Amino acid sequence: MIKTTIIGNLVSNPELKEVNGGKKVCVLTIASNRPGKETPDVLRVEVWGKNAENCTSYLKKGSGVAAAGDLDIQLYKKNEETHVSVILKNAEIEFTDRK
Repeated sequence: MIKTTIIGNLVSNPELKEVNGGKKVCVLTIASNRPGKETPDVLRVEVWGKNAENCTSYLKKGSGVAAAGDLDIQLYKKNEETHVSVILKNAEIEFTDRK
């Protein structure tokens, strides 16, 4: 496993889903700026359990977060082209907005 941390802002509202008999997962899309790069890096993040529910309750598009978890990289073919899927799984989330 590759442990990874990303700090940035949500580009959309959190998506809460139920899978495998009621387990809850929240999918976040986080954008993070890197010095010297014009466009931000964007990463999908999966948060599970009670933390998933908290993300849905307290976060919205534009919210600041720090996420740390396992980087999952998968290759797949679609229409004869190879694509890459990168997701941060089993993430721990810290809310970084100041109130």
